[in-house]
Amino acid sequence: MIAASNYSELWMSPYIAITRMATISETYGVERARTDGRFKKDREAWTTGMLALALSKLKDEEWWIEIETVDSTPDTKLRQIDQSSGHNVIQTRNIEIVDWEENVDDIMEVIRKKCSRAYPSHYLLLVYARHSGKVLDFNRVIEEMKGIRSPFLEVWVCAFIGRDDVKVVRVAPGGPAVDLRVRVDLEKSRKQTPFLRRGARGTGIEFRDLGLAYLPIP
Repeated sequence: MIAASNYSELWMSPYIAITRMATISETYGVERARTDGRFKKDREAWTTGMLALALSKLKDEEWWIEIETVDSTPDTKLRQIDQSSGHNVIQTRNIEIVDWEENVDDIMEVIRKKCSRAYPSHYLLLVYARHSGKVLDFNRVIEEMKGIRSPFLEVWVCAFIGRDDVKVVRVAPGGPAVDLRVRVDLEKSRKQTPFLRRGARGTGIEFRDLGLAYLPIP
């Protein structure tokens, strides 16, 4: 059994990251799960998991989530194994996450604030629209992003548009929009290897089963 002393030792599949947050909500209650600082890393993993599901659906690729626990930034990383060269080549997307909360009227205020700061140019910004009381016009956001000097390679927005429906949109540069039916797409992702851990450098492309993983709920 792999006993993970911290999140960064393992890469989690979208299924693990998303269902883990659901377990936390069931255990501690929805309100505490969404506000308690104790679960901040798990919330960030959930949001990144939604982006991973969207990218998997868009490109037919498998992505894993790694939570950053050592450095202050990025919040998470997306990992993908490219085997096209005959070797395992790790592709990485560094993710900075911000929530659009109910106390902010316009999502652009949140995005502009993040864009006013210095970030490495290869980072992605992922905005989780938690402001359920506002209508989110993705086309307006895409248009307004054209006038913003952004330090990010890409900016994505993730939002629930129904009880089980999530829309994930790249708003800068304006690009694909992915509609997720969370239960259906999550069930499809169950076949993905639930946990990965980087091993020693080798010449093969096969994965080695390390046994069960134990990652306790906080």
